[in-house]
Order: sequence, then C-alpha cells, then structure tokens
Amino acid sequence: MEHKAFVLSAHLDDAVLSASARLMRPGTTLVTVFTGMPPDGIPPTYWDRLTRAESPRQRQLDRLAEDDEARGVLGCDTVRLDELEEQYRSGPVDAERLSARIGEVFEHADEVWIPAGIGGHTDHLAARDAALTAVRALPERPEVHLYADIPYALWHGWPCWVTGAEPDPYLDVDAWLDGELSYRGLDPDRMVREVNALPPQARALKEKAVAAYRSQLPALSLDGSNPLRLRNALSHEVSWLLRP
Repeated sequence: MEHKAFVLSAHLDDAVLSASARLMRPGTTLVTVFTGMPPDGIPPTYWDRLTRAESPRQRQLDRLAEDDEARGVLGCDTVRLDELEEQYRSGPVDAERLSARIGEVFEHADEVWIPAGIGGHTDHLAARDAALTAVRALPERPEVHLYADIPYALWHGWPCWVTGAEPDPYLDVDAWLDGELSYRGLDPDRMVREVNALPPQARALKEKAVAAYRSQLPALSLDGSNPLRLRNALSHEVSWLLRP
C-alpha cells in the first residue's frame, strides 16, 4: 500500500515555498485551506492593492492558475477546501468546522505536514490549530511534521544549525526561532529539528515552481530584489517532527 502524506497549506503558495521537498515525493497530496472566491463587489484589500490587483475575484483566479502551474512542476495532487482567507471574511474562521473538514482529508494519512505558524499570520495559525485538533481525533495518529513558514521564518535568515555557517557574534537566530515557536503556542521541547538541504535538481524544481506565483513574489521579497532571502528560501527547508 502506498505511503500517504498530506501537506497542509494555508494559502496558495505557502507549502510550495516551505515544504516543496516533501511535495516532490510520490504519494504526497497538497491540501490548501484558504482558496475560496472573494464575495462579489468586495473592494480590493490592503494586500490586493499592494500587489496591484484591481479585482479580488480576478486576482484569486490568477492565483489559482499560478498554483496549478506550480503543482504541475512538482507533480503533486491537490485538495482545495475553499475557505475564505482573512482578508476577505468578516470574522474568524469556524475552527470546529475547519477541523472536521481537515480530519476527513487526513483520515487515512500516514504522515501530515502542517505550518508551524511562524510570523503569526491568522490564517496560518487557524490552519495549524485546526489540523492539530483533527489529528488528535483520528483513531490512528499519523506522523506529524511542523514546517517553518517561508518567508516569515527568514526574517533573520536561517540559524547556524541549518546552514552550518559560523555564528554571528551579535545575532542569535536560533534563540529568535525558538522564541517565535513558543510565542506562537508551540513547545520546542516536543519538536525534533529536521533540515532539508535541497540538492541541485530539487532546488531547480523548487525555483521553477516558486516562480509561478508571480503575483505574490515582489510583495514577499522573493522576486530576486532581496537575493539573500531568495537564496535562503531555495537552499533549505526546515521542519520539526512533533513528539506525541
């Protein structure tokens, strides 16, 4: 029987940016939560205006097409839950309903990958918490990995234990990252570090897949305008195996 893995993505682009190496492996399905179509007549939001979108609905169609292109590069299946993201909804997501929906998808999973919530985006935290609740309710618990949310995890670059670089005498990125995990409601003592240094072929595939999200990359400083950030995003991916 094929090993089944599911990578949960809050938005269109998150999982490809943060867990592409897992998406490239056979038996992996990308599950994107907030892919719903904005309501008719809603004006452009702050993020829409920042990315020069004139119509939220047209921009969402553009992003869905970008995601299809990226998935085609990586070769993974997809499930879209069609929830409205924060910028288009009038209140918080229904956590109980979302958890139930995710649980249906994860029902036969051997392995699940979930955003850690680094950076504190409301949608990332909602997706993470709903997924963890869903996993706890499953009769057979899958292996759980929490992945570092790119680009938020790259605010200070990768820690030395990721890159092998010499420590900066005036910047402790490891301390910042552990503090960020704790601040976002996780227990670093229950998390086992995992580092994936992408080999050249995987890095090239990821670069091609990431480039598909052309409407979002400039606002995320991943369009090449910040070469160090882009290099960090393409060279390594970080996750943590969650202990029971």
